[in-house]
Amino acid sequence: MPYPTPTLLALLSLLSVAGAVGLGELCPSEINKIKDRLEVNCSGQGHREVPLPLPKNTSILLLSTNHLASVSTASFQHLPELIDLDLSYNGLSALQTGTPMPLLQELILSHNALELLPSLQGLPALTHLALAHNNITQLAPGHFRDVKLLKELNLRGNRLRTLPEEIFEGLAKLQDLDLSDNTLEELPQGLLAGLELETLRLSGNQLRTLPSGFFPEEHMFAYVFLAGNPWRCDCDLAYLQGWISDNEFSVYRQEQRADRLLTEIDPRSPVCNTPDKYRGSPVLDFQQTFSEPE
Repeated sequence: MPYPTPTLLALLSLLSVAGAVGLGELCPSEINKIKDRLEVNCSGQGHREVPLPLPKNTSILLLSTNHLASVSTASFQHLPELIDLDLSYNGLSALQTGTPMPLLQELILSHNALELLPSLQGLPALTHLALAHNNITQLAPGHFRDVKLLKELNLRGNRLRTLPEEIFEGLAKLQDLDLSDNTLEELPQGLLAGLELETLRLSGNQLRTLPSGFFPEEHMFAYVFLAGNPWRCDCDLAYLQGWISDNEFSVYRQEQRADRLLTEIDPRSPVCNTPDKYRGSPVLDFQQTFSEPE
């Protein structure tokens, strides 16, 4: 009987290890030093479905940069301690949420191909929801009513043109709302009613004015970003100009530098786009005149 060659022995050894380890254990895992929870990293491994098995005590699961075109929360029902789930950069076009995930606190769905906001039923503990850079065109009234603990909502870089006035109703704990880099042309007067936001990002839209009373009275924001909109400097912009004047230390701008993202106070960053004679002038400096035609 011939002896196996060294090449064959090496191959048998690899097959043996692969069978013993299993796909789930090929995802590196460690205790997250900040949250003191087991973190499993399956990012960038080319998965087309949620890998199995995974440690039952997984609390943080990183599945970004794979090829998960469609995912169901049923795929995670064997992970009863899961609190953070990252599904970014997958080309994801559908997320079915029929199976509850009662402990999930952070859900990252950014940089995917979602056209509709997934149902949030069954996610009662959710505090952070990232949906940046998808293809979402509209939000239905009441869509966030099941996530009353939400603190951070990122809708940056979608295709939103309008928002229902009551879309954020009931989100009393919301602190950070990012609506930047959409195509929003107008916002309803009561959009922020009942919210206690610390940060509001509206930069990079198509806003020309804001309705009187848009910002809740006597509410102090830590950060408001308004730059990059085509503000129309006429008498209808008096409300926004007055608000900026009264809240100069809350108005910020951001600029991407080669080595860092620069964030600084700049109440002069919102500038007029029309009429032509005011283009490029800070909204804060706009002087209303009624004797001259546009």
